[in-house]
Amino acid sequence: MGDNSRRKGNPFWELQQHFRNEKSSPGSWELMSFFMKVSDRSLQVITGKNGKKFPVGKTYRSLSASDTHPVLLLKRIGNYNYRFCPCSTKNYSDYSYIPAGSKLVLAPTPFPNNGYICHDILIGLPRENNMVTQENFFGIVRENDIVGDQYKEGMQ
Repeated sequence: MGDNSRRKGNPFWELQQHFRNEKSSPGSWELMSFFMKVSDRSLQVITGKNGKKFPVGKTYRSLSASDTHPVLLLKRIGNYNYRFCPCSTKNYSDYSYIPAGSKLVLAPTPFPNNGYICHDILIGLPRENNMVTQENFFGIVRENDIVGDQYKEGMQ
């Protein structure tokens, strides 16, 4: 999954990869799990049903199949449903954010850009869905790395 430390002589590489794969399966998702490359078209369809479309200022036709945004898991609802919110590199409002360079738990690389947590746009999804999958898993955000408390509104 992008980690080449095995080539650098890390004797625990296989164990780390196994642990990462186990944590990235839907049944093991923890709060604050971060997922990359979720389709903008899918995000716009599901958020449009709730009134506030994401991404902002785009139409479905203007989005290409390769346009993506990350999402953050804010809350587990029962045993089978999750509440996510999208993240963006643009700060449209007074959003909490994950600073660039933060080291997420289980992430193969540091966090690439500031990730603004769009806490006012909530997405409810079942554990098994086609939008957020094991392949999108990037890592787990430490709450003490987040700047601001606005994201907590989405956890209520």
